[in-house]
Amino acid sequence: MKYRIAGFVLYCFLAVGVMTAQSEEVKAGSLSTRGVWVSCFEYEDIGLAGKSEAEFRKNANRLFYNIKANGCNTVYFHVRSYDDAIYPSKVTGWSKRMTKGTVPSYDPLKILISYAHKYGLKFHAWMNPYRVTQKKVLNPGDAKTTERIVSQVKEIIYHYKVDGIHFDDYFYPTNEKKYNRVSQEEKMKNVNAMVKKVYQTVKKKKKSLKFGISPAGNIEYCEKIGADVTTWMSVKGYVDYIVPQIYWSDQYIQEGKKTALFKDTLAEWRSLNKRDVPMYIGLAAYKAGEKIKEDPGWKKKSNNLANQLKQIRKGNSEGYVLFQYSDLYRSNAWKEIKNVLASISTIRLNKTKKTLRAGKKYKLKVVSATPSRIVKGIRFKSGNKKIATVTAKGTVKAKKKGTVKITAYYGSRKKICKIKVIPKKSSKKRGK
Repeated sequence: MKYRIAGFVLYCFLAVGVMTAQSEEVKAGSLSTRGVWVSCFEYEDIGLAGKSEAEFRKNANRLFYNIKANGCNTVYFHVRSYDDAIYPSKVTGWSKRMTKGTVPSYDPLKILISYAHKYGLKFHAWMNPYRVTQKKVLNPGDAKTTERIVSQVKEIIYHYKVDGIHFDDYFYPTNEKKYNRVSQEEKMKNVNAMVKKVYQTVKKKKKSLKFGISPAGNIEYCEKIGADVTTWMSVKGYVDYIVPQIYWSDQYIQEGKKTALFKDTLAEWRSLNKRDVPMYIGLAAYKAGEKIKEDPGWKKKSNNLANQLKQIRKGNSEGYVLFQYSDLYRSNAWKEIKNVLASISTIRLNKTKKTLRAGKKYKLKVVSATPSRIVKGIRFKSGNKKIATVTAKGTVKAKKKGTVKITAYYGSRKKICKIKVIPKKSSKKRGK
């Protein structure tokens, strides 16, 4: 997974209550899983690194409130990034990115899970199974490595109420010469042994616990580093779900020509999914609004992600995961994110029909809107200002006889209330 530290502005919203947890039912094209990754590189910016318990709780609460406000129902939180842990572990040491040199007197993971569940979010513990540093990994061919990984998985699933264990795309490194002598077949054999053991460990604890992997989007590269995605999606006993990182737009420049790389890669993954494993697509929110020479679509267009959601809905894929949380609040990504929110939003008004006398006013209200982040962006528009006007906030003023549509809208999402305007009451003079 490509990491980048993006600055962001913490955003305050109108609270619209806590939404209930999503159904367990998984249907193709339903976007049943709407996730986001929170990486170890974000701890400091989101106020979790080296904090007192009170500060940590305050910022954790805000984090998961914001995640829910963006329409997500699942969070993949980095708990093991460099053979370390964000909780007191007997297997490995503390994450330096979380502690900032001071071991906390509280358990960060326990607090994080409690706040995620408070907002109806599923919490998957995201782990880099092999990585020790950016360049060094634990030897995947060593049985002790698998034992170490499994031991840490056990620590998490037996002591914390997580909803799943999640691995990302780091397997055999390409920058260590000693691994160049290992054949691709042996690499996949070693990684598969570890993956299968982790799957068995998770299922032994609780069958409903999930284990999934987010491999790189390039299938050829996956196999080169030992990620046997073909087996994982065709044979039982390896994963409950898969999240391929398809981090390209459909304006990618390949050999001098524009290529629909997202569309083509998604089709490739779908054709590979012989067992119809639940598949959520990893999307590159971190590229939104950025100038990228080989992938200019991210700068030229603001509907890349929204169009990708349309494609996800059309076949055997059941959701998406955005990389990463910070980019939901990055200023030059906002147009893309706004279109994503619009594509998954719903709006409900207090009235769909209303009769008003000319000269009277009525406050048309949004009684529910999801994701709740869209609330402040909902505007109203009159179809005929001669019959009735409406303010941006929904106050309707009836003017003359007729029927008019008042539309509440956010991006392409609309909800209509029909206003029937009747004449004023006639005032007859009474005799003496």
